[in-house]
Amino acid sequence: MPPVTPEYLAKRRATILAAAAHCFATKGLHSTSMPDICTQAGMSAGGVYRYFASKEELIEELADTVMAPVLRVLHTALDSDPVPRPAEVIDLIHDTLLIDSPPTTSSALMLQLWSEVAGNARVRESQRRYMTELLDVLSGFTRRWAQLDDESALATANALVAMSMGTFLVQNVLEADMPTTSTRKLLEALDPIVRSG
Repeated sequence: MPPVTPEYLAKRRATILAAAAHCFATKGLHSTSMPDICTQAGMSAGGVYRYFASKEELIEELADTVMAPVLRVLHTALDSDPVPRPAEVIDLIHDTLLIDSPPTTSSALMLQLWSEVAGNARVRESQRRYMTELLDVLSGFTRRWAQLDDESALATANALVAMSMGTFLVQNVLEADMPTTSTRKLLEALDPIVRSG
């Protein structure tokens, strides 16, 4: 029997995580069972449990890794010239979140992971860590768009997160089966209201 390499182990973990993500997206976090994940992964229960001790551990791992690619992409974009504008940054976040699977699967998984924050302390803690880094990099964008002090840059970054989550819901849930409204159009629709306040 050939030796088990780190690459092989990483590939097996990735296979299980992809299977779990698919099951969670299609059946729901709490309706999915470990046997469902084993079947989707094409592995025995013993094979899956060698890598993950429980379904909760799979949920936490997915929550702890989903934002990492987004942060890498945003850091790269922040160093570009010209720097992407707000609608482009939001689209970049969404496109990166949805890149590895069909949008309907990815959006369903993201919504469930976000909802898990309310009742799962470990997921909540991982998302808070990511939120701190996300706000930091988005503050970098806001400073490049306008001359803002630190407090204003952070407040604007928070608003950008709210707009990103809102447009994600509109485009990937409410408009999932129809032509989606562009991010730019959604943001421009707010402009007269924001200015009138």
